[in-house]
Amino acid sequence: MRMVKTRTPHYILLILLLCSLGCGNQTEVAETENGQDGFQSYKIDLHADKIPFVDLIQSIEITQLEETEESLLRYVGQVEFYEDKMVIPTNSNDGTIYIFSNKGEYISKFNRKGDGPEEYSRWTDIWMEDSLICIYVRGKSINRYDLEGNFVSRDRLEEPAEHIYPYKSGYALDMHMLYTQDSLEYSVVTTDSQMKIDQTLLPFKKGQGFSFGQFKNSFFTLDEDFFYLRSMSDTVYQFTADGVVPFIHYDFQDDWYFKPGVEIEHGFNEKSMRQKQAWFVLNFVGKKHIYLFTTLGPRMDYSFLIDRTSNQTVNIETRTSTDEYLDLSWLGWQEDQFLVALMPSQLTDLIDQLNHEQYAFTEGSTLKEIEATENPVLVSVKFK
Repeated sequence: MRMVKTRTPHYILLILLLCSLGCGNQTEVAETENGQDGFQSYKIDLHADKIPFVDLIQSIEITQLEETEESLLRYVGQVEFYEDKMVIPTNSNDGTIYIFSNKGEYISKFNRKGDGPEEYSRWTDIWMEDSLICIYVRGKSINRYDLEGNFVSRDRLEEPAEHIYPYKSGYALDMHMLYTQDSLEYSVVTTDSQMKIDQTLLPFKKGQGFSFGQFKNSFFTLDEDFFYLRSMSDTVYQFTADGVVPFIHYDFQDDWYFKPGVEIEHGFNEKSMRQKQAWFVLNFVGKKHIYLFTTLGPRMDYSFLIDRTSNQTVNIETRTSTDEYLDLSWLGWQEDQFLVALMPSQLTDLIDQLNHEQYAFTEGSTLKEIEATENPVLVSVKFK
């Protein structure tokens, strides 16, 4: 079982706050459905009837995260796997990183937050490179630690990238609306193993002196393929031997704010909210399905399940049986399983709506113990 990222309420508030500070200008280039080999455009209808989340479930597997005095978790927004261990970082303000077994047993934790050369301040991205935990401190460095929290190495950075992720022998840097080497205007640059820039991709128009980044890493992988979805974009790009090409387009039609010619300006998020138009998406791309999220403002969240084979898109109702919002932390795809985290009280509500044969527990996890804990629960969902 492997996991990636996300929790709606905290992060959406952060996005809205950052957008209120202002951004640079942008237009989105629309591609036709036949524009590239493998390219696909999916129509997204915010007004379609919603189907309850529970009605889409074929089965779930539940993993308890052991609660001890040393492992009290408020939420789970990211999980990285190495061998039989799970690495779970808290939020960057706290700086603690927890280690659990893949059965949910607590092993250890460490916190190297600080201003020293072997420490990290508020991180932007965390990922695993073999057995090392890598932490990107925005505009400063990539720090590496072993699973015991011992400092291993550090690469200093000259570019204040919004996000970074390993690519080939070096890294891909999200530089959208940021200058590279003081004057270059490219959304993506890549580096070699010596952290020297070797490729510049996706030029953008000159901005207004502001940058904008979303909490979720704009780079992601699927099998051996590498992808990029920048902030305020409805298009996923795939890296190829020659550069990048459009791979997925989310067609919101008239409900997308950033139509060609629409520029980013101060307070645009308020305008998009008044017009009830989407301006950003979070996507989790699997082999068979895509889980997509957007919001138009408070209590106006939309989730979609896209079947990549049939092109069918389902608008998901993410409320509980008591009409409360289902507080899911989305953690990504592993084969045909979608990984989420949620609180024990909402897990109980979810189970009550399923048949007994639709849910199971990993070894060592029981419903009785889960109901007695305040730690979030990891749930692997197989959709119908």
